[in-house]
Amino acid sequence: MLAIFTTIFSTTLLTSYAKLFRIDNATKNADCILILSGNARTRPDKAAELIQKNFSTKLYYTDQKRLNHKHKEIIPYPFEIASQILATYNLSADIIPSIKGGATSTFDEAYDFAVFLKTHPMRHIILVTDAFHTARAHYAFSKILKAQGFKDIQIQMAAASNDDFNESSWWRSEKGISAYILEPVKYLFYIFNTSNSTLVKESV
Repeated sequence: MLAIFTTIFSTTLLTSYAKLFRIDNATKNADCILILSGNARTRPDKAAELIQKNFSTKLYYTDQKRLNHKHKEIIPYPFEIASQILATYNLSADIIPSIKGGATSTFDEAYDFAVFLKTHPMRHIILVTDAFHTARAHYAFSKILKAQGFKDIQIQMAAASNDDFNESSWWRSEKGISAYILEPVKYLFYIFNTSNSTLVKESV
């Protein structure tokens, strides 16, 4: 009995811990839905669901840096995978131009979007990313956009699923453990490290 109680308690505690990183508050009438690059397998499905439910009519995707130029002909680019998935819903997304030749962090994605906003004004956006990444992504975009003068923009989140783990099972997966153990470390880095946002501000 004690073992069963301990197991249930641990499961509840671990699930509650994972939910600390989730923000899932998207509302309709957004100017756009922006899919953050990274997990190109399930984020496009979440974005398509939002489009189908009339949360917005415009879809964008951030530009991720190609990390393996040697085999780029045979290794699918994340945007290419996402585009193929979106095509199954008869949808397409425009890519946000990157000033660095491709984003390598959420800060980079936020800055690329801030530059884009200067010629494409918006007041309400929905970011689509994995559930464990939603809180940090919201913080990163809020921090960068405010630093660039976009203080009134409404940033909402849509939590996409992950094929390898979820909030109720992440501790049973090596990828899940890595995601949820490293996420608070990354979040703290984004809070206390100002080098990225400072460099972003100076480069404008």
